Amino acid sequence: MELKKFFKTFWGGALMTVLVLIFGYFAWSFINSGGVTFSFSGADEVKSGEIKEFNFVIENGSRVSIQEAEVRIKLPEGVINVEDPEETTIIYNFQQISSQSSERKEVDLLITGESKTLKNIEVSLLYRPRGISSVFEKKVNKSVLISGSSFGLEAVTLNQVFSEQIFPIEINWENLSSYAFDNVEIRAEWPAGFIFQESNPEISSETTGYNKWSLGELSPASHGKILVKGFLTGQPGETKRIILSLGMIKDETFLPLSRTEGYITLIKNPLSISSLVNGEINYNADLGETLNVVINYQNNYSTALRNLDVETVLNGDIFDLSSLRAPNATFSSKTNTLTWSGAKVSPLYALNPGERGSLEFSVKLKKDWPMISSVQKNVLLEIQTVIKSLNVPEQLEVSELPRAASLNTIKLNSDCKVVVGSYFRDASSQIANSGSLPLRADNATDFTIHWTIVNSFNALRDIKIKTTLPLWAEFTSQISGNYGQALPIYDPLTREFSWKIDSVSAGSGVLTKAQELIFQIKVTPSQSHINQGINLIEQTVFTATDAFTGKNINLTYPAVKSIQLSDKTVLPDEGIVRP
Repeated sequence: MELKKFFKTFWGGALMTVLVLIFGYFAWSFINSGGVTFSFSGADEVKSGEIKEFNFVIENGSRVSIQEAEVRIKLPEGVINVEDPEETTIIYNFQQISSQSSERKEVDLLITGESKTLKNIEVSLLYRPRGISSVFEKKVNKSVLISGSSFGLEAVTLNQVFSEQIFPIEINWENLSSYAFDNVEIRAEWPAGFIFQESNPEISSETTGYNKWSLGELSPASHGKILVKGFLTGQPGETKRIILSLGMIKDETFLPLSRTEGYITLIKNPLSISSLVNGEINYNADLGETLNVVINYQNNYSTALRNLDVETVLNGDIFDLSSLRAPNATFSSKTNTLTWSGAKVSPLYALNPGERGSLEFSVKLKKDWPMISSVQKNVLLEIQTVIKSLNVPEQLEVSELPRAASLNTIKLNSDCKVVVGSYFRDASSQIANSGSLPLRADNATDFTIHWTIVNSFNALRDIKIKTTLPLWAEFTSQISGNYGQALPIYDPLTREFSWKIDSVSAGSGVLTKAQELIFQIKVTPSQSHINQGINLIEQTVFTATDAFTGKNINLTYPAVKSIQLSDKTVLPDEGIVRP
């Protein structure tokens, strides 16, 4: 008898009922006899860098054993299994847990992170009661608050410093725990305007915005210090923040163990220096332009300063050093540094309280600096000037030599243009021109006009190119070229033809394909034009804004004449109108 038919008989139905009752009994026995409870416990609050014991308990209060039990402890970033630091999920397996019995396991976890943050540990239990094929799951979460650090970290420095005056910072650290830590490093995040000079020990690497020092393995109770020197630029009264972080590296990830902050307020520097480039602190320049630099300095200390030096460094590849004119200065071509001293400038030998002085020099930018690489985008030149005393007068209570600094930035304007082309035979444009050459009065002839944008160092925005069509010319609506989505507009009332573009990238037409519009016009000379050439279009006006420097660009190109075509297959005489 087939199994399907058997279950339709009386005895088959009775057997099915017995099986359901047996399954229900086991399930009822399992659920109503205490079931399975699962818990995960440990410290609610720890210090970053502490190792704490956590444990889980599985209690089988049911009347049947559970099988294939598995506990998974998912560790968040910064929580580390001491026995296997590479693990991100700890797994424990139990083949069988008998009825009315329990299992307990302990795990040591290292907790790292910033103070006043929570670490959430997710723990789950998967198990199958004996006699049941279904798998059950229980989940618990454990939150641990980081209330402090097992490391001491502090920045010792002055509360107030002179702007541009070198000052010391002492970074002290100490391992307050009874554990050893490996791959430890300290990171210093500097405020805007901080100029790093030196440190002992030297920095391990320099990254934009911060420096770091690798400490390696730190044993319990170990301690040390890092001595840093630098200076701050900014406005008097401005407060700057220094952020220090100590942590360990795991899988190329920085796990913080301690963090501290320090605050420094800038006060006016008694030794002041300022410099202007063509009358401005920050200047936008064109290739070939002359930069006239004026440096002003003053001693506002209550005592005279002696043996002063002024050093100016020219940073950038576009300075034409052959054009440098700097009276009374020496120049080092190796470091691109100008130096003035008291030997040639008497106020620098002895600068009395309240006295001031000035220095001047000029330098041109290179006239020819073709763009050959994308590295030449958004060029920023710097003129860094420092004045410093070579000795400290006894009357001054300062630990460092008096010094001050100034910085001028020069942004290079983009070198851009529109190449205006004019053709009768122009197969490459895929626009067919027709008509007669030489030009004939009252006869129509087609020409194609090319507007090709060539742009170098910086991106352009808000670009517009326009011209006016003379009375004897009309736009045929035929266009071609690399114009993208920006279609031209022709106004038949004003006869203005224009092309607007949102942006043009740096290097377009130099490093990459140029943006170009090709449009066709039909010209019909009149009898009054006989024996002379005619304008195909009037002046072309190109306007744009340099996206890097903000310079407004306004260029004008002459009218395109029929006797001066770009098309070299057309002789000038063919552009003269015949009867």
